[in-house]
Amino acid sequence: MSDAAKGRFCWFDLMTSNPDAAKAFYTEIAGWGTEVWEGSGDKPYLMFTNNQKPVGGVMQLPPELVEQKVPPHWISYVYTPDVDASCAKAEELGGQVMHPTTDIPTVGKFAVIADPQGAVIALFSATGDAPGSEEPAAKGEFSWHELATTDYEAAWKFYSGMFSWQKADAMDM
Repeated sequence: MSDAAKGRFCWFDLMTSNPDAAKAFYTEIAGWGTEVWEGSGDKPYLMFTNNQKPVGGVMQLPPELVEQKVPPHWISYVYTPDVDASCAKAEELGGQVMHPTTDIPTVGKFAVIADPQGAVIALFSATGDAPGSEEPAAKGEFSWHELATTDYEAAWKFYSGMFSWQKADAMDM
């Protein structure tokens, strides 16, 4: 993915207390396949695939999140050419770094941030080609991203400042 792809959703992880049940559910309901990422070392990482193309992953909810009573959830990764610079930008805009920049050997870097209202997303930069596509979503791929927030105007200011997102349209919901 090029630097021009900054701000594109590129990956999704399901963090759950029961990865085996999640695998069974999503392969049945969404028709996804699965494959183990060979680069995951001693901790297998299961990827969901759509037509043999990786679209996201599933992993055990980390103990520290269980202790904090964080429920199972999906987390979206947004592409950025520089995770460290994006973490600094998030803090400048009133957000918080929840998980610092971490290397994923041979893959890239990620960090987790929260916007000023507390919504959490991950940032990702790739060593090589980033997952995801600049093409419109195909059947079985994620195609809509919606944020339920306490202050949509403040959230918009944060995300447009982070990723240079531009308003295309609006509807009263």
